[in-house]
Amino acid sequence: MIAVTFKHEELDFKLQRLADAARVDLGKVIRQEGGNVATSIMMIMPPTGQHSHAKTGEPVRSGLSTAAKKQGENAIKSDLFGGRQRRVGAGFSQKIATSLGIFQRIGSSKLQPPKRARTQTVAVKLGWETSKRIRIYFKYWQPSASIGQMEPFHKRFRNKYGRIGYVSQNTVGRWKVQDQMWIANSNADAYLNYVQARVGFSKAGFAAAALACGMRVPAWIRRHAQRAGNTSYNFGANPYIIGTAVNSKVPDIGRYVQQGLEFRVKITQKKIDRILANKAVNLGFAKIDGNGRVEENMPR
Repeated sequence: MIAVTFKHEELDFKLQRLADAARVDLGKVIRQEGGNVATSIMMIMPPTGQHSHAKTGEPVRSGLSTAAKKQGENAIKSDLFGGRQRRVGAGFSQKIATSLGIFQRIGSSKLQPPKRARTQTVAVKLGWETSKRIRIYFKYWQPSASIGQMEPFHKRFRNKYGRIGYVSQNTVGRWKVQDQMWIANSNADAYLNYVQARVGFSKAGFAAAALACGMRVPAWIRRHAQRAGNTSYNFGANPYIIGTAVNSKVPDIGRYVQQGLEFRVKITQKKIDRILANKAVNLGFAKIDGNGRVEENMPR
């Protein structure tokens, strides 16, 4: 089990200072800021998505948006069935190459029965290019492949980031043969849905902490919260919150945790500085005016 826990002594110290400066209960500060930390981590972890700002039109990235969910689903789709584009060559000879997936939908393509009982490759007449025939590995013609058969094939080609590079080719006799499994359309759809349903799992490692603090978490992340992470907390005397992500596949996940913590350290210090300068501060659960008066239960 891979476990990543967030806790930060510098942030703890600054939150105590913030509670003292604002003269509010430390437990409420810990609850609010614990939620902010968990939310910040989920915001910056991939996928982050991209959409245009409603007023300015500027590109905006948000790891909790529907655009982020769609980005994750599209990445899976391109890994499985291709479509990812890249530039190859240089200058006037530069071209756009489109990746193949590790699975190929059979559609109306037809397998030409092998002439020998034991053969590595067979010919396939493509349904989308009726005049074209290609060679494939006979063992990879699996129209009725189940999820249990497709999943280990998929995992076999994933890199350390959980992604698929470009489909490998092997020379068999005089043929270049690709490592692709050929499956029926309905089986392809079933496996795509199965894998896409995991989008949001890594972010959800910190959803339990966010939810414990009363933060809102999108449904596509929240659905994984119980399996992807856990939290322990106390917002009464000697308050604390500890959030732990388990079984995350995100490489160097600690980097995102550290970035989220450091971001909140800076924000907390700014709040302390404003209070000490007799300026208004919104703590989330309470607003402090320039005269130090506290108005709690502010709407989120």
